[in-house]
Amino acid sequence: MKDKLTSPSVLALNANWQAIDVYTPQKAFCMMASGAAAGIDTSGGSMVPVRWDQWIVLPGEPGAEAAMTAKGPIRIPRVIIAVNYKRLRIKTETLTHEVIARRQDFRCAYTGRPVRRRNWSLDHVIPKSRGGSSSWDNLVIADRDVNSRKGDRTPAEAGLQLLHKPRPPRRLVPSDDIRQRFGVLFREWEPFVK
Repeated sequence: MKDKLTSPSVLALNANWQAIDVYTPQKAFCMMASGAAAGIDTSGGSMVPVRWDQWIVLPGEPGAEAAMTAKGPIRIPRVIIAVNYKRLRIKTETLTHEVIARRQDFRCAYTGRPVRRRNWSLDHVIPKSRGGSSSWDNLVIADRDVNSRKGDRTPAEAGLQLLHKPRPPRRLVPSDDIRQRFGVLFREWEPFVK
């Protein structure tokens, strides 16, 4: 039963009914009991927000999991709504060597050949000494030998050509992030995690 309460399986929505995260049933119960969230009851075919005092007396639903308590089973919600939280946080990747390498499919930006961690180096397309920034659109991963040959020059000056223009990664809204991390675990999630 401990795994049932501590494994993320409850989709959390903000007050605008937008997916924001996936919580453990334990956290969902705490939020519901404190009044910060309401469970979404789908047993009647529609989605109805239900406060804690009503949730704890809801009858079990076929296929729904429940947490056993001294007073009897309490149905684990599949979706909750944070009643006073309206924000929608947009996730962006952190600028790191690893993320840049993943963006390039672990290939040299100039030759297209696969590079391993020990053989790559971070290259400023426009060298820092020439005003180049340490930003998504100026950083690439290059084979160490190629980058050494390029030195403090632009790719054109070094006789090199970028195979792809470096770009920032796509920003993820929470529903995209949830879909990538968890998929759609339950049919109740489908309207929110498309």
